[in-house]
Amino acid sequence: MASLGTDIPDIGKLAGPPFIGIILNSYLYGILSLQYYNYHVNFRNDYPILRAIVHTQFVLETAQTIMSIGDGFHWFVYGYGKPTQLQEFFLANIDSPIICTCIALISQGAYCWRIYRLSGWKLVTLVIALIVCCQAAGGLGIGIVNQKLGSISKWNKIDDIFMIIWATSTAVADSTIAFIMTYLLLSNNSSSNRQVTVPTRIVRLIIESNVATATVAIVQLLTTVIQPISPPKTSLFLCPGYVLGKLYSNSFVSMLNNRRYAGGLMEEAAAYALESVALERRKSVNAGLRPRYVHTPGVTDGITVHTETAIRFDNAIALATEQNLKQNIRFSEV
Repeated sequence: MASLGTDIPDIGKLAGPPFIGIILNSYLYGILSLQYYNYHVNFRNDYPILRAIVHTQFVLETAQTIMSIGDGFHWFVYGYGKPTQLQEFFLANIDSPIICTCIALISQGAYCWRIYRLSGWKLVTLVIALIVCCQAAGGLGIGIVNQKLGSISKWNKIDDIFMIIWATSTAVADSTIAFIMTYLLLSNNSSSNRQVTVPTRIVRLIIESNVATATVAIVQLLTTVIQPISPPKTSLFLCPGYVLGKLYSNSFVSMLNNRRYAGGLMEEAAAYALESVALERRKSVNAGLRPRYVHTPGVTDGITVHTETAIRFDNAIALATEQNLKQNIRFSEV
């Protein structure tokens, strides 16, 4: 009985964090599935490479979710009553550090490109890209090394080095991206943003700016460097590890889906009225951006019929000049 009593705290420290992480991972996968469906329906004519990236992310997330559930069965079903089995990694190193690192590379790469195109900050973008590469090295390193060890009881100094590199680089990269994205989002004062309710704007700000991912990355760093809760004493680092990948994908796909709410660069807009039809076309300052097509509020005093259908005007009847086009650029359209 005495030995059993001493094992109970260890079982709780090893079983609790991955159990919570697997539950949150499955919950976020459901949200991602809805985001993925919305993107597939609303952006059928998006860039082929961008659609391929979204499809690839969803496939990776599906595989990661299935493997995380397999981890849960290995630890809590087949390992019921076997405390030593809780120390085994099983598939945790593949579905958390390795696949999560691949997903992070895709999402953070997209954020770097977005920051560069909107701000033109080459040096800042390059620094973030270098930090992302360090994160990839640390994540792949800790995943490969731990998969060979097979058990958290065999944790060594090499694991500490790779884990610190992974957690620190992830926290720094995500925090930097979140800070810059928040600044750019708040600096955008378009009329379409002012029409959105405050709670909705807060949610969009947190998701689109990568703030949620940065917060979880910082938590993962703390569970790595704080000695009483660091591995191999506990498995707390597994909980944020399961969640990170889903937050990356949800933020990225949500950023793409929000483009449908307002106009962006190099767009053509159509306003249909019962009394008149006005066609407006914007010349892009930055060449190379793909045009997007949205509805603009009514131009006349008559009754206006709004439409959300994307329409391409190859031969516009009338072209408005840049000075006459009052609509502001919304950040989420790029």
